[in-house]
Amino acid sequence: MPQLASHIFEILYQQGVQHAFGIPGDFALTLYDALAASKIEPIVMTHEPCVGFAADAYSRIRGLGLAIVTYGVGGLNMVNAIAGAYAEKSPLVILSGAPGIAERQHHKLLHHKVKTFDTQRRVYEEVTVYSTTLNDPRNADVKIHRALDYAMTFKRPVYLEIPRDMVYAEIEEVEHHPPPIKHTDADTLEEALGETLAMLKQARLPVILVGTEVHRFGLQPQVIALAEKLGVPVCSTVLGKSVFPEAHPQYIGIYNGEAGEPYVRNTVEESDCLLMLGVFMTDLNLGMFTAHLNPGRTVYATSERITIKHHEYSQIRFEDFITSLVNSWQLPHRNPAVISTMKPRVVPSLGKISMSGLLYELNQFIDGDTLLVTDVGDVLFAADDIQTKEGTSFLSSAYYASMGFGIPGVIGAQLADPFRRAIALVGDGGLQMTGMELLTAKRLGLKPIVIVVNNGAFGTLRAMGHQQADFVYIPDMDYAKFAKVLGGQGFCIKTGKQLQKALQQARESETFSILDLRISPDDVSPALQRLSALFAKKLKG
Repeated sequence: MPQLASHIFEILYQQGVQHAFGIPGDFALTLYDALAASKIEPIVMTHEPCVGFAADAYSRIRGLGLAIVTYGVGGLNMVNAIAGAYAEKSPLVILSGAPGIAERQHHKLLHHKVKTFDTQRRVYEEVTVYSTTLNDPRNADVKIHRALDYAMTFKRPVYLEIPRDMVYAEIEEVEHHPPPIKHTDADTLEEALGETLAMLKQARLPVILVGTEVHRFGLQPQVIALAEKLGVPVCSTVLGKSVFPEAHPQYIGIYNGEAGEPYVRNTVEESDCLLMLGVFMTDLNLGMFTAHLNPGRTVYATSERITIKHHEYSQIRFEDFITSLVNSWQLPHRNPAVISTMKPRVVPSLGKISMSGLLYELNQFIDGDTLLVTDVGDVLFAADDIQTKEGTSFLSSAYYASMGFGIPGVIGAQLADPFRRAIALVGDGGLQMTGMELLTAKRLGLKPIVIVVNNGAFGTLRAMGHQQADFVYIPDMDYAKFAKVLGGQGFCIKTGKQLQKALQQARESETFSILDLRISPDDVSPALQRLSALFAKKLKG
């Protein structure tokens, strides 16, 4: 009979998981012994929030991630990052070591315990789609497979707690033929497709708006084929950026309500048949809810539900709806030649470096072999005007919006796909939160390019009407020297020419690089200029 931990690691390895992010602790040491004997490589990070961010980013590239932590101080320290993975639908498995079954019965006050021995599991019930303790060899295999079914069906984290005296327990392996957690009813699907096709045939101005779930379910080829068959304009949300190739002649840019580019906003909001595929209806995705979308003209399809006009169709899997739609022979076609493609609102910096100049140089530098990870703040909003290439992957915390995602995220992304150059675009506030994780990049021989927008402040808060408040300013630091202390190379950037040169040198470097961009606190991206004005208006009522 298989042993519990080795059985889990073998199943995860078969699912494509080759790295486990974590920090060992005494309640997880036996679990780490079993990990070391498996085919999965342990990646020891510096801090548990970074563990969660890295596993999240890894899962977005690979389709499944793994985080392993100890009980209490480890697991609870990682909750924020896992909450972000839940909110943004990243499928990953959390394994937590825990006090043994026997010692729970004899010792009530073990260290790292909070309230009860079940406290941590109950906390994780709020930020995962499935949570359980593997404390019975007879049903452990059923629970393991159930957890993976939930993770892959709903694209969200799951939590398995393993008492340390269960790590090597022999478990009963069962034949796994579970009923599908969600299935498609053929008649319901046919009716939903019929209503969608009728809308498309009658429409004068159909548009496709794509979101991140298209990526989570691996549906990019189907959506590209659908767009080309229809010949209609395509745009995305910030969270869904790079899901559709941004150099494609039918791609027009990011839709973000009144915070976005007017041409994109008008194209979407004037559409009489808007196909919203895998879109999260959030404030950051919809310009602080300034989006004007008429439900009576919308087909809204996600893994949660399919809604067409005012009709909701249950029992249809998202992937079945998309695949059936693109394969329909009844799709009408329009001439795509009239579509105005994406035009970034940026110009080069002829002298002092600016946010616009940074975005312009990035657009020249990135290619189809790029992993671009952004932190939260203006570096996220600025992504509206970054034009990715076909093959570029863009990752961010664009809904949950947790600062600190950028550095550990770029490490997780580069381990998930080591054949692409990884770039992290971060603010100085975000780097001060998780920048020490570059020690991990150095130890692993990773070579991310970290671009730091160094303006000495929480720039987004300043832009939203708090220019004079002391609490929006942060300590100044020489990030180029910081890079050298950690074993990388650093560049102090004050002009556009210096940025061009540093990017080329960083591309050829054998270690990680930090590009310290000295930008004025008043210099913000075009997207943040619009968004801050809307936010200030909202605060005033």
